[in-house]
Amino acid sequence: MSIGLQTTAWIIAGIFALIIVLTVLVPRIIGAEPFTVVSGSMEPTIPTGSVVVSKHVNPDTVAFRDVVTYQLNSGEPLTVTHRVVGVDNIDGQTRFKTQGDANTSPDPESVRPEQIRGVVSYHVPFVGYLGQLVPMGARESLATGLGIALIAYAVIVRFRSFLERKTHSADTGRSDEKSQSKRGRH
Repeated sequence: MSIGLQTTAWIIAGIFALIIVLTVLVPRIIGAEPFTVVSGSMEPTIPTGSVVVSKHVNPDTVAFRDVVTYQLNSGEPLTVTHRVVGVDNIDGQTRFKTQGDANTSPDPESVRPEQIRGVVSYHVPFVGYLGQLVPMGARESLATGLGIALIAYAVIVRFRSFLERKTHSADTGRSDEKSQSKRGRH
């Protein structure tokens, strides 16, 4: 394999490895969950197609200006990621008023604490488009498989490199022996 092709393969593998680390491994470590942004309501802060990583928090710690991911309807999978623009106490119950950064007005419904899935820790732009190509239930398996494939690829490349160096040094040693034996005959 040519050096240019090998370098390109390593760069692509490194990018995919970084994506997997940022969207699968880190969220697990920090107690967070990745979500894909499918609308432009948070642009330019969070572009459409980004993956946001929302850290699970106690809803009592959610504050004004936090960007939160919440369920549209409690217990259902559909989520929205918007900024908290107000925290109200209605009849002893906390309610969060949210609004997308690109929207001109707040969301019509207040968010109850049990709807909060987390506060956004960071986002990875455009990676969500890749995730949309894979069915929701297969994403974790695919990420694990890709991770194993990348590790296997790295091991194979390192092993081949080791063998090539060993063969090269053995060939160099033989040519040195031939040169010395030819010099010894004179």
